[in-house]
Amino acid sequence: MPTYQEEKFPIPTPGRLAKELRLRRPPWWMVVALLLAVIGTWIPLAWIGYIRTTKSRSPRVHIFQDMDKQAKFAAQSSHPWFVDGRAMRQPVEGTVARGHLQHDPHFFDGFTKDDSGAITYFTSLPSQLVEEQSLVDRGYQRYQIFCAVCHGASGTGDGLVNLRAIELKETKWVPATNLMTQEIRDRADGQIFQAIRDGVRNMPRYGSQIPARDRWAIVAYLRELQAESPVVSVASSRSEIE
Repeated sequence: MPTYQEEKFPIPTPGRLAKELRLRRPPWWMVVALLLAVIGTWIPLAWIGYIRTTKSRSPRVHIFQDMDKQAKFAAQSSHPWFVDGRAMRQPVEGTVARGHLQHDPHFFDGFTKDDSGAITYFTSLPSQLVEEQSLVDRGYQRYQIFCAVCHGASGTGDGLVNLRAIELKETKWVPATNLMTQEIRDRADGQIFQAIRDGVRNMPRYGSQIPARDRWAIVAYLRELQAESPVVSVASSRSEIE
């Protein structure tokens, strides 16, 4: 006869354990609710995919603003607070754009000016430029692109443009300078640099097309070309042109 304790806490036989541990089937409404919840999680993903793959005239949904929309006056708009009525303020006098200070007159100008306005040209390359073969090679490349068309590959003024202009004899053409004359050899490096930047006679200014370093490279190449070529007199240079 089972005791009270055995009735209250029956002995766990294998059959009893299998019955107690058997999972019961959940009710149908719970299955439907769970299925709808899973399907509901697909709706935002499907909406995001649709928005990202279609075109629309309206702007995208901007969830994270990241300070993209701020209360400010647009460029070229009016402003009631200032006397001139403009929202854009003029830079103060002496303002220099970032990276355009160019405070080294030797490197960027090739000359200096005193208080009286007298110009003194530098006679050598800037200290930050080492006259090495790579600089001369760069100067050769730039010379062939910008200079050889008039001054010629040899620097004697036998460039195709110069020869053609002389042949026409109809234009007011000033012949290209023979760079092998003693006059050009005696000029300071800074004077040649300044001529490349600002132009001279028919020669246009190349300051906006040739950076400062490339201008000095051309000067370095020209000096090497002069060292390897004989001096040409001004008289013989003019006779060759005629």
